[in-house]
Amino acid sequence: MFKRLLLRGLAILMVLNLLASCNTQEAVTPVDLEAIQAQMDAGEVNAALKALEAAVKQEPENAEAHFLLGVAYFKTGAYEKAREIFNHTLELDPERAAAVHHNLGALAIQMEDLETAVNEFKVALEIEPDDPDTHYQLGAAYLLQSLPTDESSAPVQEKLELAREEFERAWELAPGKVEVLVGLGNVHLLEGNLTQAIEVLEEAVATAPEMPEALFALGRIYALTNNFDGAREMLERCLAANPPEVWAQQAQELLELLPE
Repeated sequence: MFKRLLLRGLAILMVLNLLASCNTQEAVTPVDLEAIQAQMDAGEVNAALKALEAAVKQEPENAEAHFLLGVAYFKTGAYEKAREIFNHTLELDPERAAAVHHNLGALAIQMEDLETAVNEFKVALEIEPDDPDTHYQLGAAYLLQSLPTDESSAPVQEKLELAREEFERAWELAPGKVEVLVGLGNVHLLEGNLTQAIEVLEEAVATAPEMPEALFALGRIYALTNNFDGAREMLERCLAANPPEVWAQQAQELLELLPE
């Protein structure tokens, strides 16, 4: 009963928190982008969005304002608007290309256009080859491409290997990056290496005990290995960490399937 949730759960990847950010320290315009960024960081995305829409009308050549507006549209699910704004940002400031292509890749993942996502991340890495977030995101895109199409199919091994390579490179560049451990845990899981998957995911949870995706991933594999008490604990902790709605829904669904 858990295999169906495994295939669905592996598509849950942390993308929104790994958008490339703009450097507001260089802003010299009257628009207070630092204050707007603080609003967004505090979760006041709709308020930040309104402020940014006003800002780009006031200063139509302000690339940073456009970039932040693209992030705000992304966070509110307005993906087509986000893509339009990110592309316009690139026209205004070509030196921002790596960050823009990174975010276009993250956007493509959300829109389930994985081929475009891979291409965008590769372009970003051509410009900034040592960016760990982009290597992680490229690994995530490959991981999603590796997923079997149904319960009777096997993962695409070539894509799994590419995912592993990108996650390992991200780890080399940023040791301790917990998202990478979650990615590697999922690679081990798809390869059937359950013991290694558990070890890696337990390390992720120990490092970041309130990280929803790590808790969800470990809870899912505990369920798959019949460690139902461990699964229940991890999933309840995931829900207590206020995860995004899609994670909360699947965590609750899996909890309800666990035997007493």
